[in-house]
Amino acid sequence: MAMMNNYKPYSYTVAGKQTGVLPEMVRAVAQVMGVKAEITSVDFSSILTGLQAHRYDIGMGEYFVYQDRLQVADFVTEWSNYDSFIVSASSDYRPRTVADVCGRRIAVLVGSSGVPAMESGRAKCAASGAAAPQMRTYSMMSGAVLALTSNRVDAVLTGHEVGVALKQDGVAVRSSGRVGGGPTATAVSRGADTAGLPEAIAAAYRRLIADGAYKTIHTRWGTDYGVIDDPTVYRPGDTPPKYGE
Repeated sequence: MAMMNNYKPYSYTVAGKQTGVLPEMVRAVAQVMGVKAEITSVDFSSILTGLQAHRYDIGMGEYFVYQDRLQVADFVTEWSNYDSFIVSASSDYRPRTVADVCGRRIAVLVGSSGVPAMESGRAKCAASGAAAPQMRTYSMMSGAVLALTSNRVDAVLTGHEVGVALKQDGVAVRSSGRVGGGPTATAVSRGADTAGLPEAIAAAYRRLIADGAYKTIHTRWGTDYGVIDDPTVYRPGDTPPKYGE
């Protein structure tokens, strides 16, 4: 099991143990399936390549299911999310869409949905004759947040959950705007050893949804705004979900 770390509220380390909504959900899914989850901390950008190389069976990263990602792994949707701009609470900058990034320094996580969103923003700025944005990439969310709080970037474009967690921790930031959005998923390595695993994981999620444990976990971490009621398996050839802009 590959999972990113240093990314509240998804997954982070306390007293040597990974905690957060993803580790808690993984352990609940494993219990339903009657197995023990072995979690390995991996940078977000390395999870899918690790699955493709069969170093891991499952990757937890709340992935948007894009066509190019379906060439690498199978996916099981189990939540829904959208990106927001995280800005300093004292800043007058309040971006609403990617059209508002012109001339700004924006941090994104390597390999995340923020990268194509920023490319779209760059194109909009060029079309309007405005200054190009500076996209700054980070391998861990903690690095992107540090860049924001130390005034090295104007905003972090990332999942809405990051702003929720930072405010819960008392960090002086606020969320602004809504970019994209739709189902997010667990990634599963594709191979003979994992045949049927996506369906088994989907069944486990459905069990947790039915008995209320799924909602309880998300409520505890402030991520219940994105709960779903019908996990779906996506494989090559399937039409991926349509995401907002």
